[in-house]
Amino acid sequence: MAAGESFETIQKSYFKVFLALLVLTALTVAVTTIHFGDVMNIVVGVLIAIAKAGLVIWVFMHLKFDNSRLRFFVYVPAFFFLTFVLALTILGL
Repeated sequence: MAAGESFETIQKSYFKVFLALLVLTALTVAVTTIHFGDVMNIVVGVLIAIAKAGLVIWVFMHLKFDNSRLRFFVYVPAFFFLTFVLALTILGL
């Protein structure tokens, strides 16, 4: 945890992420009732899931509080992984 972060600040960020996860979950349920097309429904669902995973990684797994070098070693593989997943999703494999 980063020095200088007060418990109240961390607690507020946890609560904000919790609310964001609730909203994204409601959005996921709402999107299932809308037909965007076969591929686009999957892409929208994957994008919402990526946003939720990003929030969890950023705050609950304390990436927000780590130094920037460590974040670099997380961002680069995550970028390639997400690109790979989206490409496979769009190609339907």
